[in-house]
Amino acid sequence: MATTAKPDTPSYAHLDWLIRSREANQRASLELHKLVGTHSSKIKKKKPLSVKAQVLTSVAFSLWRAAFLADKTGTHAATIEDAHAFLGKMLTDNAITYPQDRASREWTYNYYMEAARHGLQILAKNWLSVEATLSQKTKVKKGSTLESRRWDKYQATLNAAINEFKGEL
Repeated sequence: MATTAKPDTPSYAHLDWLIRSREANQRASLELHKLVGTHSSKIKKKKPLSVKAQVLTSVAFSLWRAAFLADKTGTHAATIEDAHAFLGKMLTDNAITYPQDRASREWTYNYYMEAARHGLQILAKNWLSVEATLSQKTKVKKGSTLESRRWDKYQATLNAAINEFKGEL
């Protein structure tokens, strides 16, 4: 299978977005970390809180990883090529680490974003502000890509979910 050429080094515009996105995600992750640490005994005793904390952690991680992979072409052909390469690497080496995620980012970005979306949809069933944020149309900003807009929307939804979680604690 022929491989689609992807630039090894992201553009300056993408690097700027990446730095801002990582900061937003790490700030949200820090807030979640503080909440879980501060209210650990309450969360451990109440299964609904425990499940929400676990789903929030899953979403935070998925978005954190996806941010590093968002500089992709977005073509269907490249996505299939990377899915094929990813499976081959998984079968051959029996291990996947970040370099393999990065090399197959046409597919892995979608994987992590789907995981984030799934978690957010679970949380939206409990919190109206999360549902409202998740269902908002993404705003097109100058120089933005479909991938960065989708990521920004999910990060905003994670922020709303963390605020809801904080209110429950």
